[in-house]
Amino acid sequence: MTRDDARQRARELAKEHRSRGDALGWFEKLYVEAQGNAEHVPWADDEPHPLLADWLARERIEAGGGDGGASPALRRALVIGAGLGDDAEGLARAGFAVTAFDLSPTAIEWCRRRFPSSRVDYRVADLFAAPVEWQGAFDLVFECYTLQALPLGVRERAFEPIARFVARGGTLLVVTRGTDAHENVDELPLPLTPAELARFEHLGLARTDWLDVVTGEQLPLRRFRAVYRR
Repeated sequence: MTRDDARQRARELAKEHRSRGDALGWFEKLYVEAQGNAEHVPWADDEPHPLLADWLARERIEAGGGDGGASPALRRALVIGAGLGDDAEGLARAGFAVTAFDLSPTAIEWCRRRFPSSRVDYRVADLFAAPVEWQGAFDLVFECYTLQALPLGVRERAFEPIARFVARGGTLLVVTRGTDAHENVDELPLPLTPAELARFEHLGLARTDWLDVVTGEQLPLRRFRAVYRR
């Protein structure tokens, strides 16, 4: 299966589930259908996202929790939408104590099989019903591609729980496809606009960095990397 085929199947599953009033159930269905073959998962890259890796290198965050002396080290990290675990493992190698969750039990089991000796705490959890003890508990929260995979009516409710995970003095790092205005709102993934991401600022976070870049050689796409602090 090509990456384009995988994307098309994901869109079909998302549309089928939305038509039944189930906006989130397609994630588990996709992982089940994949049957352990990462080629069927359109966001699986077998490595941490390049914009995460670039940020870690730029911030000089080193394995063991150090950061080159530039600022106090970040310690506890949360990955929203664990996928197949590559971002979580990258953060663990950088010295974070990582919790990574996904709505899909199949995805979490896949992560545990891929990384049997991992220090990452992989959990099955729902963004909208996450453990209460996670609120304000994380020095770094990483959100990559989850928001863009949610239909607008659900997406609007997702900003607040994400913001609540960030500890005082902590950082929220968001990577997403970007656009200036929505065109086809029925086809996922649906890029985010700067105005949508500004909701994090209305929720008490201050934006400290913004990257607007076109990446990808075979399929160039506009992406945003936004950094917020509490």
